[in-house]
Amino acid sequence: MLNKQKFGLIRNTSFAIQGLTEVFRNESSFKTEVYIFIVCQLVFFLLPVPMLAKAILSTSSFLPLFAELANSAIERNVDLVTMEFDEKAKAAKDAGSAMVFASFIITGVIWFWTAYFLIF
Repeated sequence: MLNKQKFGLIRNTSFAIQGLTEVFRNESSFKTEVYIFIVCQLVFFLLPVPMLAKAILSTSSFLPLFAELANSAIERNVDLVTMEFDEKAKAAKDAGSAMVFASFIITGVIWFWTAYFLIF
């Protein structure tokens, strides 16, 4: 990679959009998470709570999406290297899945504590 091509902001943005589009089209779990994210954003907007609480809930909703994107990248790279069963490939994919699971746990904890402080 000594002669790595340099791209500008617009070209890099188009690569990012292509990546999002590809993952959205081919990963049903990411698609489901995007739909849940949209519904949550609408609910947060309509909730009669302080703006700070809305910001915390809304921002934390991005965590599972980021984790799912990273997990998809890990899975694609592992599949690129080997399509046969391999313990190390399984471990990499399992670690990616654990990252997604942890992001849901963290988001749930954030939502719980936000709701707790709003109620009490």
